[in-house]
Amino acid sequence: MELDALALKAQQSFYEDGLADIFMGGILLLVAVLILLISHFTFFLVFAIVIFNPLIYKALIDKAKQRWVYPRAGYVQPKPLHTPTRRDNLLGVALILTLLFAPILILFVSYSYPGLIIWVTWVAPVSLGLLFSIGPFIVARKYHIYRYYLFAILPPLLGLIIPWLNLSFPSIYVAYFTTLAIQLSIAGLIALLSGTVFFLRFIQRYPIELTDGDSTNALL
Repeated sequence: MELDALALKAQQSFYEDGLADIFMGGILLLVAVLILLISHFTFFLVFAIVIFNPLIYKALIDKAKQRWVYPRAGYVQPKPLHTPTRRDNLLGVALILTLLFAPILILFVSYSYPGLIIWVTWVAPVSLGLLFSIGPFIVARKYHIYRYYLFAILPPLLGLIIPWLNLSFPSIYVAYFTTLAIQLSIAGLIALLSGTVFFLRFIQRYPIELTDGDSTNALL
């Protein structure tokens, strides 16, 4: 087996235990709650700095891996399959900023313009859904983790479906954030369910092997 194939296999094993799904689902649910709070209290924008900080989640995932995964499956640090170039990073940042801030700017600038309701109802939910699809799509495409294609499709797809439910909101502003919160809540719950199933299956498949004389129970 070639080295790149071995690296791919090692990267795929990172997602085998379902912890990444669990953390992704938890993050999406936290963001959904934050968005609902922001729609009523702008002050909660401050907490977005904490929720969107990837360093925090990396540390938490590492701790979870050390507790439940490494004692069962060991630990391997594969070489990166692709090292992002400076151009890749700049394009990624530009895309994220565009998808994140363009809908908000248009919402506030054109609040009184005709057609804004159509824009908020149909365009904004899909646009913001695409923002949250970037990460899962990259994982699915790079590491061939096919369930992440579902996680990438869900937010924008829900952005198309939810308006057909004809939900009533007190204002366009509240409608914008509430629709996004519903999208992320559903996607987060599905990711959380997926992660739980994969995690329980991993625990059963790879029990901790106790050494001679070791009476410690292999607790979860």
